[in-house]
Amino acid sequence: MPTRRNLLAAALLLTAQSLLSASVIAQEPISIRIGWQPTTTVEAQIAHVLQKTDILERNGLKGQFTMFTFGPAVNEALVSGAVDIGLVGDMPSVSLAAVGAPIKIIGRQSVFRGAIIASTKSDIKSTADLKGKSLHGPFGSSIYLSALAMVEKAGLKAGSDVTMTNMGFADLSDAMRAGKIDAAFVWDPWVENFVEKGFARVIDEDTKLTMVIPMREDLMKKHPEAAERFLRAHKEASVFAAANNELANKWFQEPEVARQLSAEVVQKTTAFDPQWSAKSIKEVRVSFDEKELARYLNLGKRAHALKIYPIEPPLSQKLDLTAAKKVDGAPWAFDPKTVKVKN
Repeated sequence: MPTRRNLLAAALLLTAQSLLSASVIAQEPISIRIGWQPTTTVEAQIAHVLQKTDILERNGLKGQFTMFTFGPAVNEALVSGAVDIGLVGDMPSVSLAAVGAPIKIIGRQSVFRGAIIASTKSDIKSTADLKGKSLHGPFGSSIYLSALAMVEKAGLKAGSDVTMTNMGFADLSDAMRAGKIDAAFVWDPWVENFVEKGFARVIDEDTKLTMVIPMREDLMKKHPEAAERFLRAHKEASVFAAANNELANKWFQEPEVARQLSAEVVQKTTAFDPQWSAKSIKEVRVSFDEKELARYLNLGKRAHALKIYPIEPPLSQKLDLTAAKKVDGAPWAFDPKTVKVKN
């Protein structure tokens, strides 16, 4: 049973948090330009929530959003200064580090599934069945290194036992639909979309692929509080989306490129992220846990070993998780019912 002292402490904490929020709102909002992708699960729902609600404004931010089809385009915008924040996959962020982009990775966003899929017209039922065949997919994507690991785990050697072929997503999608290729590596929601339509079957998968949040260093220098404000808004958007799955998924399906995805596919694939069912700020995390961080840093090492990059990308130098650890370490009261949806 709560004591009077505990109740008083809780009341004081809520009052302090309310005063902090009011103070942030009273300040001149920081303008931020955000680059995002329309068909990456969780990431896209959060981007929609940030655009269509007052969550950014509640955290002292003013957002301008630019939608890009895939991660490399977001990377280019970050490097050129066309956007301040990007929502990208783990491997595209490794590429940012490799080219010395003027960014810091300020947090992790979500996890999603990638998989090796085989055409239902083929006789491929397992990764071992890929021997003597070709495996198609986008080199440098988040699923690429995982696909190589899956091939190795099956006792096969990429390049000799299995021919790895670089194929952009648009060409891959057309070829899979037409049954012109036997196997591919790709990510959700397209994995499940191909399965639902009867084009493919999953033969191996990785549910630990990670979306991360790079922010330009010049914005961080000009506005040291920008990272913390954005990560607070991000966590609130995550909780709002989790409390309003149907609405968030409806927004997800609005862009033309996402309209071909069924509501069932969107919900099923988004649910691979445990935070999709979060009930409070405490259940949403923007900092890496120990295993996630080790996996992330190892991506650069593996990519260098595979000669994808001539030198090992300085990932550790590109990490600044100060704000992420701060907002994760001090959860605040947040009721998604108080969020206003814009007209």
